[in-house]
Amino acid sequence: MKNLIFLLSLIILTQCNAPQTNSLESNISIKTWLSIESPTKSHLRGLDAAADGTIWASGIDGIVIRSIDTGARWDKFQIPNCDGIDFRDVEAFDKDFAVVMSSGNGLRIYYTEDHGLNWNLSYEDTNSSVFFDGIDFNGARGIAYGDPVDGKLAMLETSDSGKTWTSYNQSLMPETLEGEAGFAASGTGIVLGKSAIWIATGGANESRVFNTSALNGWTANSTPLLSAPSSGIFSMAFLDDTHGILVGGDYVDSTRALNNAAFTMDGGINWQEPSIFPNGYRSCVAFMEDGTAIATGRSGTDISYDEGQTWEVISDQGYYSCISIGNTLIGTGRSGKIGRVKF
Repeated sequence: MKNLIFLLSLIILTQCNAPQTNSLESNISIKTWLSIESPTKSHLRGLDAAADGTIWASGIDGIVIRSIDTGARWDKFQIPNCDGIDFRDVEAFDKDFAVVMSSGNGLRIYYTEDHGLNWNLSYEDTNSSVFFDGIDFNGARGIAYGDPVDGKLAMLETSDSGKTWTSYNQSLMPETLEGEAGFAASGTGIVLGKSAIWIATGGANESRVFNTSALNGWTANSTPLLSAPSSGIFSMAFLDDTHGILVGGDYVDSTRALNNAAFTMDGGINWQEPSIFPNGYRSCVAFMEDGTAIATGRSGTDISYDEGQTWEVISDQGYYSCISIGNTLIGTGRSGKIGRVKF
C-alpha cells in the first residue's frame, strides 16, 4: 500500500510539474498556399465571394475574373474602354451578378447581370482628384466611400444593388482630420452590417473608425493603430454587430509587427490592441465561418482563434486580399497571383 501511495504521489507530482501546453498553440500549423493558375497578370485587389460560392476578383485595366469551383479555375472578362482603370473592389452577388468600383483618377462603378459578358456603367465622376476606397453591400443596399471632399468622407449609396447611385448626406458625417483618408488596398475598409456601418481611416495623426447605427448618429472613434501618411487601418472585418477586427500598419515598412491590429467587443466604440500582433503590415482581414480570423499582406499570413486578441504566423506567403468559403481561403495579389489553402 505504501508503495502504491508513493507511486500515485509521484505520478501526480510529475503531472503538476509537466509543462502546460497552450490550447491555441496546439491548433496552429504552418500552411502552404497552393498556387492557382491565373488567367491574368493584372494586380488583383478586389475580391469577394457570393452566397452561392461564386468568387469574383477585380484588377487594373478593367480586368475581372470569376470562379465557380472554389477558386480552382477562373474565367477572365475585360470591361471595355477601361485601360488604366484600377478596379480595387468588387461585390459578388451570385454567379451572374457583380458590381465593381474603380479607385483613382475619378470614379467608375459598373455592374454585370450576365456573368461578366456585358458591363453597365452605373456611376461616373471624371474629376481626377476623386479617390474612392471601398464598397460594401447588405442585401440590395450599398455604400461606397472615398477620401474627404470639403472635410467630409465622400460617400454614395444605392438601394437597388448598385444599378443607380445617389450622394450620401455628408452633413451627417463627422469632420475628417488633416491628412485623414481611407486606403484602397483590398476594398475592405468599409463594412455594412445589419444595423451599423463602419468605415476605417488612417493617414492623419490617429487612425479612426467612423461608425453609425440605427440608434445613434455617426461617431469617429480612435484606435491604437499606427497612423501616418503611409500607415493606418487598411482592412476591417466584423463577425457580428459587436465583435470586429482591424489590421493595417505601414505599407512602406511592411515588416513592422507593432501597432498594426486591434479588436472590439462593443461594436467599434472601443478598440484594444492584441497581446500578440500580426507579423507585419497586413492589407486584408477576413473571418472564416467558424470565427477564425485570417490576416494577410505582402510579408505573410497570420491566424487568430480568439477574435483578434492574439495572432500567430501560418505562412510567409502573402496576398493583397483574402476571402473564405467554408474551410477554404482564397488570396489574390500582385501580377494576377492567386492562392488557395484549406483548413
